[in-house]
Amino acid sequence: MPPSRQIPIQFPEASLSFDDMAITAANRAVCAAIRNTDRWPYHAFCLIGATGSGVSTLAKAWAQERDADYLSGLALSNLNDKALEALSHGDVVVDDVEQMKQAERLLILLSAVKRNGKRILLASHSAPASWHFQSPDLNSRLHAAPLAEIPAPDEELMRARLKRAFARSVLKLPKPVEDYLVTRLGLGYSLIEHSVEILAGASGERPLTIPLAREILEEENS
Repeated sequence: MPPSRQIPIQFPEASLSFDDMAITAANRAVCAAIRNTDRWPYHAFCLIGATGSGVSTLAKAWAQERDADYLSGLALSNLNDKALEALSHGDVVVDDVEQMKQAERLLILLSAVKRNGKRILLASHSAPASWHFQSPDLNSRLHAAPLAEIPAPDEELMRARLKRAFARSVLKLPKPVEDYLVTRLGLGYSLIEHSVEILAGASGERPLTIPLAREILEEENS
């Protein structure tokens, strides 16, 4: 009989700084690349990664460290020229760049940021070549920008991400269950949040054990 399903409780989590987040061999080079702005060969930098890989987490940490403005591609699409000029007087993060509707807004911001000697971090789940709002001018500028992709996690980072996901729920994560989940889920970001949500919703008041976790996840996949 399938376990009863409850609505899992998730506690809000403040944006992480680089000092707060788990930095391991898997993501250390990417973190160093975006933080060391003096070594950027261009005033813009593209950060990409798969869903769940922590693109937004890194982008927000960079914004916090640089005291930069942080906005989405959709929000950027709605700014007028005056607002873009004001924005360009400080460092800027544009997250979910693929949500933008037209190249012109980003072109204006890129030019203004360069003119004012600032830095802009463009974060997305897809590579710039696949962004639908293309223009020859924008493409040439994006080709000049360095690009870093968040790689798959190593075991240390996987464990850290599992612990953080559990910390946002009401579930405790016993070490044997942690070991089991790392083995079951493998080294990939995509299943972490979904699996913890399923476990939190189906375990009820029962303490989480390996047999219970196996039962819930197998039922979900059956």
